[in-house]
Amino acid sequence: MSMAPVTEIEIEDVGIYRLPNMWQFSRINRIRGPNRAIAPLAFGLGMTIPQFKKLPAEKQREVLAAYHQLTAPPPMQRREEGPRPPRSWERLSRERMMELGRELLAVKKRLPRGHFLPWIEKESGISYHAARRFMRAAKEADR
Repeated sequence: MSMAPVTEIEIEDVGIYRLPNMWQFSRINRIRGPNRAIAPLAFGLGMTIPQFKKLPAEKQREVLAAYHQLTAPPPMQRREEGPRPPRSWERLSRERMMELGRELLAVKKRLPRGHFLPWIEKESGISYHAARRFMRAAKEADR
């Protein structure tokens, strides 16, 4: 049973928050100053920036949390099959390094920009330095 992705979040006493559409984002890109950070939150509620600023701080935080929830990538599921991450004391063969490097490059390609390093630190079980070595070995082997 697969669940459909969440596209809107109801915020009590405020309304339904949806991510801004392309037209709204083109408008946001033209805004300068501190209002630019507020604009996606206000537009997602169908409000103007002054209307959004009149909301209580608690409701503004709820809208920000909804924005982050809608834009965050889904958590990565660790595969049960396939190679396990190396132990810190374990010496790896060149083939094993390349295999891990190819797997890491595939994960990096799937993740949005800026999410690979946090994924490495939290979910992979491999240090960032080691991950870079493995990916470099895979790239050199594929040349």
